[in-house]
Amino acid sequence: MKNKFSWRAFISFGLSYSFIVIIVSGIILYVAPPGRYAHWVNWEIAGLTKEGWQALHTVFSFSFVILSVFHLFTVNWKAFLSYIKSKTTSGLNKKREFIFSSGLFVIFFFGILFSLPPFQSVMDASEYFTDSWEKAEEEPPIPHAELLTLAELNGQLTNITLEEITNNLSRHQISFSNTNQQTLSEIAKINGTTPLEIYRQITRKPESQRQGSGIGRKTIEDFALELNKDADDVLKLLKENRIKAEKGQTLRDIGDNNNIPPRDIYDLISKE
Repeated sequence: MKNKFSWRAFISFGLSYSFIVIIVSGIILYVAPPGRYAHWVNWEIAGLTKEGWQALHTVFSFSFVILSVFHLFTVNWKAFLSYIKSKTTSGLNKKREFIFSSGLFVIFFFGILFSLPPFQSVMDASEYFTDSWEKAEEEPPIPHAELLTLAELNGQLTNITLEEITNNLSRHQISFSNTNQQTLSEIAKINGTTPLEIYRQITRKPESQRQGSGIGRKTIEDFALELNKDADDVLKLLKENRIKAEKGQTLRDIGDNNNIPPRDIYDLISKE
């Protein structure tokens, strides 16, 4: 004889699966990088993008709520009603537990609402993990630069023309069709790469232009020594001029990351 379909078992399995997905996706989203970086480098874990994990978390959260409602109203409704009736007639016997639970709820609610420790520490830890993914050399020129078209990107870059942008892409065999419609993200998807790599190809100078008197091969420390300056003071000067740099980087690397010719950086350092 065939067993009757058990809704109780079906809902229990569904709740268990939903709970597992919610926990796993919640942990991943807790440490995931910010959207601006995730989109820029096509960040993935287990083959899913940040949006994929967000979709899993959202849909299975709804699934958990819906199954919980069914669990209450179809499986345990009679037991639930019986419990409510017994409490209304006999009164609340677990007053201490009720007060303790309510007190904890109030503490958690207002602690989170007003960003009080230790609740704020949980959010600070999440921010620490999300920021740890980002590297200075991989930051987009502006937030969500992957949504810019080539023409819009050209408006943000001062040292390169739209013609140079298209020439650079063609030279590196990057396929694109319309400078006013295709975004960096779309171009990256077509070419099987990331918006970051597309941007690097756009701003990379031809080898003939990058070769010179050897200035580009020298580090911040080299110039500080030659000019009788402190390397930290040189870095501070560059930072004041909105040029991102780190110790050990060559002027060529700094120039490529900031879309500035190494000679201009050298002139800035030496004239101060």
